[in-house]
Amino acid sequence: MEVARKLIIVYYNNKYCLKKIASFGNLIYHSNKLRYAYIYVDEKKTRTVMESLRQIHGVTNVEISLAEMSDFTFKL
Repeated sequence: MEVARKLIIVYYNNKYCLKKIASFGNLIYHSNKLRYAYIYVDEKKTRTVMESLRQIHGVTNVEISLAEMSDFTFKL
């Protein structure tokens, strides 16, 4: 079974919201200096996760990465 993934970039104001951000997907990288984080989520849940991330106190912007993930499908 293949799982299509999307990379979401989350910009935040304080590092205390990282725990909440990580609960929505696989947090692979975050920068405290530039205040952004990369998370992977399932392609089917992308829109709902983005809306939920926007509701977190401290998150300023949420966007989908421009890199195409068609080559990065994972098997379970």
